Amino acid sequence: MLQSAPSIKVRAFLPMAPYLAKHDISAIEFCARLGISPNVFQNADGWLPRAQCFHMANEVAALLGDPFAGAHVGRLTELRDLGPWGRSVLAAENVADACVLAAANVSSIHHGSDIRFLVEGGTARIIFRFADRFEFDPRHFIFGSLAVLRKVPLLAGEPSAIRVRLTASRTRGSEALEECLGSNIETGCDYDVIEFDRELLDLPLKTPGNRPSKVTEALAAAIEAAKMLSERLSDGHELGLEAVARSLGMSARTLQRRLKFCGVDFEELLDETRRSEAIRLICEGVHSMTDIAFKVGYSDSAHFTRAFKRWTGVAPSRFQMGRE
Repeated sequence: MLQSAPSIKVRAFLPMAPYLAKHDISAIEFCARLGISPNVFQNADGWLPRAQCFHMANEVAALLGDPFAGAHVGRLTELRDLGPWGRSVLAAENVADACVLAAANVSSIHHGSDIRFLVEGGTARIIFRFADRFEFDPRHFIFGSLAVLRKVPLLAGEPSAIRVRLTASRTRGSEALEECLGSNIETGCDYDVIEFDRELLDLPLKTPGNRPSKVTEALAAAIEAAKMLSERLSDGHELGLEAVARSLGMSARTLQRRLKFCGVDFEELLDETRRSEAIRLICEGVHSMTDIAFKVGYSDSAHFTRAFKRWTGVAPSRFQMGRE
């Protein structure tokens, strides 16, 4: 049963980070500008309201002047990066099972969408549509979702047998869309559909090799680094790049390179982690400012106060008063 409050798992949106980075835009700054918690890497398995996700996708497209930004992000998204949903698809024995699992498990990644798998005559279809009304234009999220769903039958290794039907109208520059959705695209349709020849259903999956892609490696490193910084803030461990990289089993240079691929600077990530945790602790209303300063990695309250003013424009005590 679909949830009454449509929402989307954060990790479904994380491939936006490397896409923004390709255009020299920081993912942390981009999220902050939209009023979304900038440290999204710490909460990859959390949920964002669907309206907020649609708004974010539209802002990416507007910022970059890319009418098909959603499709490009979907193309960057690896099935293995989509948590239980992606893992269940990749564990299937054949294309038919993969399609069934993709439709059955959609609630593990998106509350508020409907994926149906139908077979009629010589054609199989994965139909993607939304339940309920939506506040923002969902076009870019649809593009991205179809780019991901197309990868399910594509595991058969027969791209020419796969077609994409879009409710969107054809626009100028749509040849760029073919890079993400293949050349067999029809626009102005009644539904958004991935359609393919029935013969593909019995084919075994040609799953990706064990070596993760550059996007997968970069996103995994960013998520693990963000989690580790959050865990280490108050336990006295070192918070430097080299210490964190060592704990993750890689060199500082490798971690820095992977973060950069996601448009994230390590010191910026650390600063945002401290900011997020400080605000959370203040909102709890049970900690002294000295304790909070220590918990977020500052040796004295003066340094913490200066940092907090930089983050929010006000002193922590005044921020606390505003919350009461």
